[in-house]
Amino acid sequence: MKEFIKDFGIIEEKNLLNEIQKYNGIFYALYTNKLVCSKELKETANLLELRIFDENYEVKYRREFVGEEFKFRIIDDNKFKQKLANETDEFTSKFENRIFDEKHYLDIDTIKSNGTNYVTTGGGEYTLPIENAEKISIRNYLDYDENGIAYISDFRIMKILAKGEE
Repeated sequence: MKEFIKDFGIIEEKNLLNEIQKYNGIFYALYTNKLVCSKELKETANLLELRIFDENYEVKYRREFVGEEFKFRIIDDNKFKQKLANETDEFTSKFENRIFDEKHYLDIDTIKSNGTNYVTTGGGEYTLPIENAEKISIRNYLDYDENGIAYISDFRIMKILAKGEE
């Protein structure tokens, strides 16, 4: 198991709504027919992937096909920092050498979008739980191969940023 993963496992769809009640954050839900990003999740029918996130952690539930169980993993940066304190290698024990943060602009047609309802430049529609959204903040988790070359072994969503927010 990767050092940044706090926990992982499998959960049945029928137990998912009860399980996620213990998490606060933003819910990014990818269904077979839509994408929902909100502060709560109301349905699991046709859900393929769910990410619950804030600046410190992300819980990710994923399955390949409707009807299967969900596999999940939890990344918690506070727990990761604690684990790194036990690393013997001076370079890889530093949190800043194990992550790489990025900010990506969202695809938004500013003329057609309003409030928390957004329209892409290609015409697709989606909602976000904040107004004036502009970017998304992503954290990449780095590992190093036997030659010391860094590679991204996982990533998580940290935050949706409003215009002017960094």
